[in-house]
Amino acid sequence: MERFVVSARKYRPQTFKTVVGQEHITNTLKNAFKNNQLAQAFLFCGPRGVGKTTCARILAKTINCFHQTPDQEACDACESCVSFNGGQSLNVHELDAASNNSVDNIRSLVEQVRFAPQLGSFKVYIIDEVHMLSVAAFNAFLKTLEEPPKHAIFILATTEKHKIIPTILSRCQIFDFQRIKVSDITSHLAWIAKTEGIEAEPDALRVIAQKADGGLRDACSMFDVMVSFGAGTLKYKSVLENLHILDYDYYFRITRHIMEGKSADVLLVFDEVLRKGFDGHHFIAGLGEHFRNLMMCKDPLTIVLLEVGPQIAKEYSAQSESCAGRFLLHALQICNRCDASYKSARNQRLHVELTLLQMAEFAVPSEAPEKKNDLNERAAQVIPPAEEKHTVEKKAQETKAQPDFSQIIKNPESAGIPSSGFRLKGAKDILDGTSSRKSEPTETEIIKVPFNEAISEDLLRMSAQNFAANLMEQGKRQIANMLRPTSLKLQNETEVLIEIENAAQRESFEPHRQNFAEYLRKILNNSLITIVMKEKSEEKVSKAYSPSEKFEVLNKLNPFLSVLRNSLDMDVDY
Repeated sequence: MERFVVSARKYRPQTFKTVVGQEHITNTLKNAFKNNQLAQAFLFCGPRGVGKTTCARILAKTINCFHQTPDQEACDACESCVSFNGGQSLNVHELDAASNNSVDNIRSLVEQVRFAPQLGSFKVYIIDEVHMLSVAAFNAFLKTLEEPPKHAIFILATTEKHKIIPTILSRCQIFDFQRIKVSDITSHLAWIAKTEGIEAEPDALRVIAQKADGGLRDACSMFDVMVSFGAGTLKYKSVLENLHILDYDYYFRITRHIMEGKSADVLLVFDEVLRKGFDGHHFIAGLGEHFRNLMMCKDPLTIVLLEVGPQIAKEYSAQSESCAGRFLLHALQICNRCDASYKSARNQRLHVELTLLQMAEFAVPSEAPEKKNDLNERAAQVIPPAEEKHTVEKKAQETKAQPDFSQIIKNPESAGIPSSGFRLKGAKDILDGTSSRKSEPTETEIIKVPFNEAISEDLLRMSAQNFAANLMEQGKRQIANMLRPTSLKLQNETEVLIEIENAAQRESFEPHRQNFAEYLRKILNNSLITIVMKEKSEEKVSKAYSPSEKFEVLNKLNPFLSVLRNSLDMDVDY
């Protein structure tokens, strides 16, 4: 049996033009060849599976090629290219820094650098996972990396650029590889499928590309697995099942139920998702992505940001028309909060269900009055004739008993309305026809005469504690402690006295004084409330009087005490 070669190796790019999704890197390197501006050290950094090592090998091959093509590619025909393709080139050395990360390994490398190449003009050293080198190894490599022999070129590759010391970074030309786009991976997989004679559905390839998260090597590995499962064919349903991916249909259904306000159907769809073995966190993240795609369909300019197939894109555009932009924004915010707090929730299923119910409640707020009117109509249909007649007579009596508001406005005392009620400035003149106004009064012309309800001292302390609790939530503990029940007193019926310790407390509470007063006025329904702060005076120490001193004080109040004392010959010094 012939040995199977995985697609990631079999279809590995051999030239710059076959590299997928890294045109900004390959074009720069080709221009460096064209202008003869190759540096002595390169650093390729980026996520896994995006082509760092592949580009390093293509660069090394092209450097030693004897007959480069006009577009700066290796010829694949000269002696150097043939030996490189066969893995026999003596001018290209690869070192895995993950297993060769000591100072001795770098010293051995430095010693090899001194020898000139036997064939060609350059020796290329590719060091993969260079961030695994120890600090001592990095320091031992610095001098050689900065001033290598003319025949030596270093290509470093890493997935964790932040772990490389700055002195190494400053000696290299840095190339940042980006994640490969879904469309590029899909096109590459379609080319592989066509080359291999595999029947593949475009949506199935796109799902694999999305699951790969920008890594072409991962996409090729999943492609091979799916082809083996489908016996040479690639179907959308089988890919969803094997990669454990939630179908778009669930999100379309649940969004449709949310927009219709069908909370029960929403929960049933979510239960179906859980019974299929999907995680609630995975579901809510996918729902957020679904709402994001619907938002992108709201503007023709942002439709290109959708990373889905043409057929699914049409479904997104159709559903987007039935979703208001305000609802989508609110739904995205709710999904984001649920996603952020999912792991800390004790009942995670309930956490997601509450999120879905909130969306359904927000989606159809305008249907409530219609439902209410519908219920009223149904109730009116079942009223017996006798009760209906009684209801009509009762409404007529109520209509007849309604007061004449024009007379009340002219003479409010006749209706028992005190002068402290509400009144409309100029209303009496308008009814008399003496006003020169040609339009209705504005809001600024409405004068509200405040209510002056009596204040309960217990209710005052409870209101103050609620205000203090809000301050505690804001982290203002010291200010909240100033509103202790023992520090509050009600004096002169509307004056709230706050006893403070010193002037520093007065200064810290002053910015909140007006807010506290307005809060009390609203809660206690008394707009005359004022806040007074007073420093606590030192408690007067009561003096211990002697019996004789007590007698002198009392004698000043009543001189007849001395007469009584003398007449009875009494002594107070005992």
